[in-house]
Amino acid sequence: MTNNTPDQAQQLVDQLTPVDQVRLLAYVANRVAQVFPSSSIAADGLEAVDVWERFFELGEGLAAADTPEGETLTAAVLAMRR
Repeated sequence: MTNNTPDQAQQLVDQLTPVDQVRLLAYVANRVAQVFPSSSIAADGLEAVDVWERFFELGEGLAAADTPEGETLTAAVLAMRR
């Protein structure tokens, strides 16, 4: 195991069930929202639409660069819906 904390966290997340991964994502999203309140976005002069566009661009970039060894969270959720 590496000594890099983000790598350790990723390994732990990979051990979670897809449902627990979704719950963790909701928790992390709330934590990020607390760190970057909407007033700080407005103070930067960015429109909310611009922020969301940038968010999705980053997500698409991460998805393109990701080479998962197992099933992705999205694939697991879609499979559970069927």
